[in-house]
Amino acid sequence: MNLDSSTQTLRGLLNLRQGQASPEAVDSAIREGVLVGGTNLWVLMFAILIASVGLNVNSTAVIIGAMLISPLMGPIIGVGYGAGTQDTQLIRQSLRSLAVFAGISLATSALYFMLSPLTNAQSELLARTSPTIWDVLIAFFGGAAGMIGLTRREKTTLIPGVAIATALMPPLCTAGYGLATGQPRFFLGAFFLFTINSVFIGLATLMITRVLRLPTRAYPDEAARRRGRLWIAAVATATLLPSIYLAVQLVRDEWFNTRAHRYLEALEASQKEVVILTRDIMPRQRRIEITLLGGSSAPDLDRTLQARLVEFGLTGALLEIRRPSEGRPRRDTGSGPGTVQQDLQRKTLLQLEEKSARVAALEQQVQQASAEQALQAQLAQEIQAQLPGVRQVTVTRATAGAAGAHGLLVVLDMPRPVAAFDLTRLKRWLGVRLAGSPVEVFVGRVAP
Repeated sequence: MNLDSSTQTLRGLLNLRQGQASPEAVDSAIREGVLVGGTNLWVLMFAILIASVGLNVNSTAVIIGAMLISPLMGPIIGVGYGAGTQDTQLIRQSLRSLAVFAGISLATSALYFMLSPLTNAQSELLARTSPTIWDVLIAFFGGAAGMIGLTRREKTTLIPGVAIATALMPPLCTAGYGLATGQPRFFLGAFFLFTINSVFIGLATLMITRVLRLPTRAYPDEAARRRGRLWIAAVATATLLPSIYLAVQLVRDEWFNTRAHRYLEALEASQKEVVILTRDIMPRQRRIEITLLGGSSAPDLDRTLQARLVEFGLTGALLEIRRPSEGRPRRDTGSGPGTVQQDLQRKTLLQLEEKSARVAALEQQVQQASAEQALQAQLAQEIQAQLPGVRQVTVTRATAGAAGAHGLLVVLDMPRPVAAFDLTRLKRWLGVRLAGSPVEVFVGRVAP
């Protein structure tokens, strides 16, 4: 009894027919969204212009606003609903409307981008050129949610949310940008994304139509139904397979990009004397280009960095290491602003490298001076231990005289004469202590 009650409660919670509008109301709402002309056409043109401006200035908020008012979802829902209710006339009408809507959208966006003074591809444009399997999932579940929203008696925020999630308008605008600027990559990638969204929104609509058991509008024979199923399967497969391939490529690129960033972070942490001035990670080419400032011997450092690629799973990756003095190969011989900026950057990097070399030389001199002072202090203490009567020992680097330019000069301040034996023994000890380095010892007075 409890099990049956729980099952009935669960079925009640998952019942899509609760709050469902009448089939006639659903049919009327969908057919109204399929119509071309009047309000839908004007709203479409305004929406495409708004979306084009948003993509042009890289404004996410403006793009979202355009998606909210776009009527592009109507014909796509009409195709899926027509397939679910066996209404071939509605399918044809929806496909014609979708073709008109898409053509007007492409023409409007292309015209805008031809007239716009801003021609650089911003991140919002670039994001619509590489569709993947995740776009398929978004379109399918978004379309299912949209169809459920259309069948409700009380309208909710489902439809606006679906319009934002599935993003039908931005891909068409990006395709228009590709037409306006003569870049096939933008057009093909963005239009394929629009096709993916359209096909899988339609499939989701077909599924919900069947789940809700909306009444059929025609009764085709078995052969016609079989042909329809084959067409649906063929179209879905044709759009699904390329998206899976692109998704695999995206995962591989992200995998390489993540490990390359970890490798460079570890490089900066372990090589304190090295500064990475520029970095360029190219996942498709499996290539990493960096410009280094500082560091030890260039060949030794390069071999060390190449060997560490294996630690981060970058076996087979190509690491190109440059120094500021080497510059970067020029791709053109122009004299425009880009070339001037590159020259200024190169000069700045050269100045930084020279300053870094001077700082390194000074640091080395300071370290040598500190080591020399420590050695001299240690020698003074050891000599005083051997000659308790000495009042002061001065050890300095000799610049002339018998000790030579690289020898040491030891001056002993003695209150009484030093025996010749002790002086000879001290000189021998200093010779051993300093590994054969020339030493000259002077005292206040030497006994005969």
